[in-house]
Amino acid sequence: MRAPMMQIGSVVTDQQWAEEWSDQLENLLVEVGEIFPRVEVRRRAADFVRGLLGPISRKNGWQLAEYVGDEHAWGLQHLLSRAVWEPDMLRDFVRRYVLDGLAMPGAGPGGAGVLVIDETGFEKRGRSSAGVARQYTGTAGAVVNCQIGVMAAWATAAGQAMIDRELYLPEEWMQDRDRCAGAHIPGERAFATKPRLAEQMISRVLPDLPPGHVWVAADEVYGRDGAFRSSLEERGLPYAVTIQANQKVLDRPGFRHVAGLVARIAEECDWLSLPAGPSQLDTRIWQWWVRRLPDPEAGIGADDQQSAADPSCWARWMIARRRPETPADRDYYLAWGPPDTPIEELVLVPGARWRVEEAIKLGKSACGLADYEVRSYHGWYRHITLAQLAAAFLAVQQATTAVAEGDLHCDGDGTTTHTGGSRPVYHQHLHALQPR
Repeated sequence: MRAPMMQIGSVVTDQQWAEEWSDQLENLLVEVGEIFPRVEVRRRAADFVRGLLGPISRKNGWQLAEYVGDEHAWGLQHLLSRAVWEPDMLRDFVRRYVLDGLAMPGAGPGGAGVLVIDETGFEKRGRSSAGVARQYTGTAGAVVNCQIGVMAAWATAAGQAMIDRELYLPEEWMQDRDRCAGAHIPGERAFATKPRLAEQMISRVLPDLPPGHVWVAADEVYGRDGAFRSSLEERGLPYAVTIQANQKVLDRPGFRHVAGLVARIAEECDWLSLPAGPSQLDTRIWQWWVRRLPDPEAGIGADDQQSAADPSCWARWMIARRRPETPADRDYYLAWGPPDTPIEELVLVPGARWRVEEAIKLGKSACGLADYEVRSYHGWYRHITLAQLAAAFLAVQQATTAVAEGDLHCDGDGTTTHTGGSRPVYHQHLHALQPR
């Protein structure tokens, strides 16, 4: 007598996905456990990540402790302060985890993905938190008392997640060594601008980047910095970075600044309506004006066709973008990359700039990225890195779920297609990520 066949439903329910996510989380926590040398610290780190993923309103020490069943918050606070473990080891793990988890053939311009640089603000009170100062942050849209974190994110068609972080320390801090010592800032830490911090993160990710042309996107803080652009070119990383309207692009009267140049020579028929890549709502259509710039070494008016035919000589472009309903409002970009890059592919790079904002938004809204109460330098890095691990888990599991449900698949020509909704699904499954 044959045993009856097991009956498995053809549709995976939200509860089944939740249970799968919960199992995957436990596997991830076991894998990262090697970073924490002591058993007690390992357990605290696992509880901390579970709490960051839990359905609690504010993920500070006391609420996390209550969620995981601790009577006091000192254990989780100890994890961020005096416990022995290296947050940079966890940072490197998160980077590899995201690059592997969001990898798909044809997953981005150049066949790989886009490395996106941006910063985010963390509003704070007082003067004691490392790096806190009155400074502008786009998070608040104003000058406020805050810390600034420079973030790197990895974006493919499968999703996006943060993979690195650096705390910006203003000059006023670095000139006050007693204040630095009070916040436990290492004595060897010197002042570095945000573009220099971004270069440090890019250097770290280089060995792990997938094959293909990995493009870099960044906002105008980095795009206007000539040394930052030069560093990308020295590393062979193509880029499309935001620039200001008064950015000098050609050394010629009447054509020096990008906004004036576009206003003078861009005809209405030159603007192309092209998608900038998928968003949570739909594919975003913008109007683009793209022109190849002369090689700065060749001089104005030089014939650039010969250098364009040389595969080793990459091209420069100036890009303007506008919405059809508000044509006077424009964004501007400088780009550098393989000369045969199609315009349809080129515009996907600045179109990917918003992806780091989505990654940061997920980290803050779902993973407590901004809910820390630590003031020390190393406490900031520990909390932010643990929060990035939690957000990376959500991004990777969401991509895995989308592929399994047929919302995301690879076409025969190597491109990636969204066939279903692009709404986030992580919130449907968080209820299963309870402490064990």
